[in-house]
Formats: sequence, structure tokens, C-alpha cells
Amino acid sequence: MRLVTIALSFLMLLLAGIGASRADDVVFPGGSSIGLVPPPGLVLSTNFSGFEDAAKGTSVVVTEMPADAYAALAAKFNPEGLRETGIETVGQPENWPVQGAVVSKLMRGSQMAAGIKYRKWIVLVGAQSTTAMVTVQIPDGVEGGLSDADVDQALHSIVVRAPPSLEEQIASLPFKLTDMAGFRPVRVIAGATFLLTEGANDVATNSTQPMVIIASNLNTAPEPSTRMDFARQAFASLTGIKDVSSDNESSSEADGAEWVEIDGSAKDAASGDPLYVAQIARFEASRYVRAILIVRESEKAKYADRFRKLAKSMTIN
Repeated sequence: MRLVTIALSFLMLLLAGIGASRADDVVFPGGSSIGLVPPPGLVLSTNFSGFEDAAKGTSVVVTEMPADAYAALAAKFNPEGLRETGIETVGQPENWPVQGAVVSKLMRGSQMAAGIKYRKWIVLVGAQSTTAMVTVQIPDGVEGGLSDADVDQALHSIVVRAPPSLEEQIASLPFKLTDMAGFRPVRVIAGATFLLTEGANDVATNSTQPMVIIASNLNTAPEPSTRMDFARQAFASLTGIKDVSSDNESSSEADGAEWVEIDGSAKDAASGDPLYVAQIARFEASRYVRAILIVRESEKAKYADRFRKLAKSMTIN
């Protein structure tokens, strides 16, 4: 599960009536198996898996994970667990019917971010083939914002369908890789994070296989003067590893973008094994995408150059 745990940390950077809905109104964003009828004024986002009204700062984020992630998420899906992420909830989880789900629950609340208070709704969906969170985020007091009834109607329209193929999910990502450098695609999470490895196992323990994570973000790219500091902070805060230190840092311009590269060492948080870690970020005017390699230190020579070849082939749609 370490592969999933690290991938879920990227997803946190992203956080966000049945009778009236017709099946052909349901939209499945980013190759997801989770769809819904978007609330009034919201359109498919080009930055993340979900819908947004950028002018009003309103979003519906669809975060999809493996089916076996449900139990761990459900254990924290309560006022105490969500408070750890900065969300203050109203009441306890309530059962929330979702077509195609085995179990689903809703929590309502609010969260402060960058000095702004947001109203939030979160539906946790457990299905046979997937686990998902559908998060609605609306700035408090925004003029012409969605009503509670608008949000409830949209959340009542959530549908789980048979999952798209991995190839379809990769095609829907907001970025492209023109060269995977021999790494094997494993999974797409939330329509914005792409996991790859080499070896027989999709989920490898104790860094027995290399892990490559490609992740875009719904946030605006940092200003050029702050990009190196931003990249350093992102590098130092990778989860699932500890004692992270950078050995090399560089910045260059190519292909209409700024590329910030950092590599160094760390230890596996569970086993203590020494690791080699590399991060390459592509920054454009308003968006960015970054690639991360985590591999045993003894295998640095085998994978470092291949990873750099893969990362430098990243483009943003």
C-alpha cells in the first residue's frame, strides 16, 4: 500500500435530485468511473478531475482510488479525522445513496484556506471496483454562488460505472508523456496523477521496485522567482520517506518552460532502507507538472537516466 499512500499525498494538494437527473446528463470527468450532473454554472475542468466555475472559485473534485483504500479512508471519515486536515464538519457522517456503490456517506463542513472560508461537502464512495471522494468547495459569501439545494441535487446524481481502461484514463490526463523510458504504467488516480514502475508487482513494499509518480495540480503555478523554493519544499515533504536531503539543484529553460531539477537521498519510512530520490518539475505560465522517482540507492545508476528521459518528455495539454 506504500505506492497508494504516497500517491494519496498528492491528492491532498488538490483539495476539494435523483428524479431530476437523466442518465445522459451525467458527466464522467478525466476518464473516471465516477460521474455526476454538474451544478449550474460549472464546466469540466482542464486542471483536475472534476468541474469548476473559476470566476466564483467553486469546484467539484472527483478523486478516485483503488477499491481497497476505502477502509482506511472510512476510518478517518468523521469529525475528528477530517479536523486533522483542517475541515470542521457539521454533525456525523450520513448515509448517502449513490447509484452503483456498495456504501457511501456524506459529510458537510467548512475549511479555511489562504484566508478564505470555504463551504465543503464530501461524499465518500465505496464500490466493488473503486473508492472515490467527491468534494464540493464554495467560497463563503460569494455572490451568485451555489445554494445548498444545488449542491445536494448534484451529489444525489453521482453514478459509479464500470471503470475505463487504463489506456483511456492515461489519454484523459492533463499532461502527456511522449517517452515512458521502459517504465510500466500502473494506475491513474483522480485524473491527475499517474503511477509507473518496473517489475511484476503493481504495489511493491519496502522500495523493492522503482516508483515513478507524475502529478499535475489544480493550483496556479508559482511565480518564477519562487519556483526553486517551491520545488525544494515539495521535494522535502514527500510522504512515505524520511530524512530527505538534496544533493543537486538546477534550473533551465527549454521547450517553452522552466525545468527545475532536484535529486538527493532519503530513507524508506517503514524499512529504513537508503533511497535515491529525484524530482523534475515543468513550470509554464499558469500551470505545472512534476515527476518523482523513488528507488533504492543501490539502483540509482540503473534508473536515474531513464527517469530523466521520461520526465523531460512531459508536456502539458
